[in-house]
Parts: sequence; C-alpha cells; structure tokens
Amino acid sequence: MPIEFLILRFVHVFGGLLWVGSALFSSWFLLPALAGAGPAAAGPVFAQLAKRRMMTFMPAVAILTLLSGLRLLMLVSGGNAAAYLATRSGGAFALSGGAALLAFGLGMAIARPSAMRAGKLTAALANASELEQAGLSRALAAERRRGAIATNISMALLIIGAGGMALARYL
Repeated sequence: MPIEFLILRFVHVFGGLLWVGSALFSSWFLLPALAGAGPAAAGPVFAQLAKRRMMTFMPAVAILTLLSGLRLLMLVSGGNAAAYLATRSGGAFALSGGAALLAFGLGMAIARPSAMRAGKLTAALANASELEQAGLSRALAAERRRGAIATNISMALLIIGAGGMALARYL
C-alpha cells in the first residue's frame, strides 16, 4: 500500500475524529454551559479559546480532513471516478463527503461568525452599564439562536458524514 494512501488515511480519520468530536463537545456541552454560567464566567473562557486560536485551528483541521478525503477518493477510484461513484461504496463515500462539506460551509458561513459575535457580545455585556445590558442581552440571545440553528444542522450533517464514512466500505 502506498505511503501516500496511509498518510492520507491517518490525516482523514484522525482529523475527522477531532473535527466531529470537538464540534459535538462544543455544541452540546461547552456552549450551553457557558450560556448558563453567564457573561462574567463565559467572557474569560471565550477569551482563552481565542487566545489558543480555537477558531483558527478547528477550521484548519476540517479543511485538512476534507482535502485528504478528496485525495483518497481520487486514489481509490483509480482515475475512473464515475465508475467508482456508481458503486454503493463509492456513492456512500461521496454522499458522506458531501454532507461533511455542507457542514463545513454552514459552519464557516453562519455558525463560526455567530459564535465570534456572541463572544464579543458576552465580553461587552460583562462590562456594560445597566442601560446597555438590555440591548446587548437581546442581541446576544438572537446571535445564540442563529448560531444554535446553524450548529445543530451542521452537527446533523457531520454525524451523517462520519456515519456514512464508517459504513461505506461495507456496502
């Protein structure tokens, strides 16, 4: 087996685990816990996540996962993508990759910007006067709703993608 294939497979599987696992943890546990803790507790946590460049690291992991998957698909198809994609296995890999690609697009276009704005609003809320707090709280709630919808759809797509990748080989 070529070394390129082994390296790509490692990057793809490890990257997928990291991407899906951290996305699930963040959306199901971390963000709801921070929302419940309030701005005074959430603000420093968001600041530390920004300092550690989480919002740069995770998209990079997702891009590496997507690109390694695309290259793996090219290698496995042997240059005849149409014939490979016509098989049940190839079609399942392609649909799963498409779901992951949609999840990435939705995350980058809506969920990530929303989370960044919510983080800034949370930090502003912690230092706001009583007069400013009502408006900031409304804006924060709207941003959280928007982000939650995008994140939930993205999570469903990621679960479909990961599940499909796990099963496609056996179809």
